[in-house]
Amino acid sequence: MSDFDINKSYYFGDFLPNLLKLGIKPTQFQLNSIVRFFELLIKENKLFNLTSIVEWDDFLFRHILDSACLNLVFSSDFSKGSVLDIGSGAGIPGIPIKFLNPHLKVQMIDATRKKTIFINKVSTELELKDTCAHHGRAEDFAHNPQFRSQFDFVTARAVAELPTLLELMLPFVKKGGYAFAMKGKTVDQEIQKSSKALFELGGRISKIVDPSEVIENYPGFIVVIEKIEDTPSRFPRRNGVPSKSPLI
Repeated sequence: MSDFDINKSYYFGDFLPNLLKLGIKPTQFQLNSIVRFFELLIKENKLFNLTSIVEWDDFLFRHILDSACLNLVFSSDFSKGSVLDIGSGAGIPGIPIKFLNPHLKVQMIDATRKKTIFINKVSTELELKDTCAHHGRAEDFAHNPQFRSQFDFVTARAVAELPTLLELMLPFVKKGGYAFAMKGKTVDQEIQKSSKALFELGGRISKIVDPSEVIENYPGFIVVIEKIEDTPSRFPRRNGVPSKSPLI
């Protein structure tokens, strides 16, 4: 990826101090990656719908900073670990996770082919090693032995309510690994409905992280779920069932 000047049209403002609060001191290469990712996203978004967020400031705070908050829960013990992002869409949070944590191996899954094509294009353009996207549904990939129980971390943002999300995420997580569910204001209600899913799927909520303790006015939460037992082979159920008939 060729370097270029960060000009006034890409003013970072309060974004950089917030990254520092998360313990991230970005390099010039990482800042260039953020800008290039934005440029590619806007260019491709004119051809087909990838995101409704098309303004630079919104992109920084609602996509990149939101993704960067996951650094509050990544363990240093897994600095060279593996991550799977489910329902990655245009590569959020998977792409920012990678260029902010270059030692992690990141894979992404999305059910829309044009989005996985875009993610792989971005990975090539940004020279992100050990990074790729797969087209398909989590319900199918989770029964593939190359994916099942193979990841230290599994992430998901705005995919489904927590009981459904647990069924989609936990089969991919290694025993002793973690699933990170990025949730909004309904987090408490969703957790209350998740007892059966946690029991059935081998998970345990270890903590709920509130990034607003670090980032002022941050609107969401990160639910940290530890994989304490193997997920029974019957899960996840066939396509669409986890959302239509969640384990509640």
